[in-house]
Amino acid sequence: MTIAVIPAYRASETLEGVVAECLGVVDHVVVVDDACPENCTANLTRFVDSAKVTVVRRSQNGGVGAATKDGIAEALRRGADVIVKVDADGQMDTRYVPHMIEFLASQPEVDVVKGNRFADAATLQKMPVARLIGNAGLTFLVKFSSGYWTIVDPTNGFFAIRASALRKMNVKALADRYFFEIDLLCALGLARRAIAELEMPAIYGNEKSSLSISRALLGFPGRLLVRFLKRIIVNYLIVEINVGSICGFLGIPLLIAALVFGCHEWLVSYATGQPRATGTIILALLMFMLGFQLSLQALLYDVQFSTRTVKVRRDPAERVDANAGSAEVFFAS
Repeated sequence: MTIAVIPAYRASETLEGVVAECLGVVDHVVVVDDACPENCTANLTRFVDSAKVTVVRRSQNGGVGAATKDGIAEALRRGADVIVKVDADGQMDTRYVPHMIEFLASQPEVDVVKGNRFADAATLQKMPVARLIGNAGLTFLVKFSSGYWTIVDPTNGFFAIRASALRKMNVKALADRYFFEIDLLCALGLARRAIAELEMPAIYGNEKSSLSISRALLGFPGRLLVRFLKRIIVNYLIVEINVGSICGFLGIPLLIAALVFGCHEWLVSYATGQPRATGTIILALLMFMLGFQLSLQALLYDVQFSTRTVKVRRDPAERVDANAGSAEVFFAS
């Protein structure tokens, strides 16, 4: 059974249409009212009476992550096999949902199919500039933290995930607000689970996002650094010690020591007006070059042996045929 989870907040104009679209492609819909001041679920009575829609109401606003986690818990309780997360703002094309489900059914090694907005040139032109720049910066940082170096659109919140994968995770520990999707990706990357990206356009209208770009740029990097360090420690010290481990744990301390030593010597020279000895300068440069080269080798090892992201192309108008194996699939290199 496939269940769509829709976190809803300030979406009174679009929610009803999104629910109607989802009912055409999934078996059940769980709408989570995240203490919406507009009471955006008030118009869903006709859907609720059909027993195909469940409304979960939160007493306090917790953010998209908290609402999605509540929806996931309800979907798991109802026996979902696949859970599709769809935003309530109408920016996600639900015609792709059957193709997401079909791909999961045909590729048992893949746990998640995410949307990829950046394969469509028209979408890039329509996307607000601030959001485009913010996504580009976050994508680079998420590659480090998650280990999915070939991922294109990690911040996309449109995804389908196996319920079996969620049951193996501590979903409650994931972030409550807009960091939720990235946190989920980092948790999957830590376990080195295979994911896929399905190319699709986003739909941008006049809806207003509750995400603060400045808050994300200030708050996300620290969290991503914690996830990065956790991944490196677990995958390169606990699970396996390899060439990347040796290069990294020799190179990074040496690089840091070179920078500290070099800066210290430069400050002393500046304060005293006395140039440093040639041997001191050569030592600092040698430490820096060795540390940089070893750190670079560790990075290249991590990129080379990272979990590949499966890329999928599909025409949304094409009929889903489970026996056709129809999706065009290629692995990122």
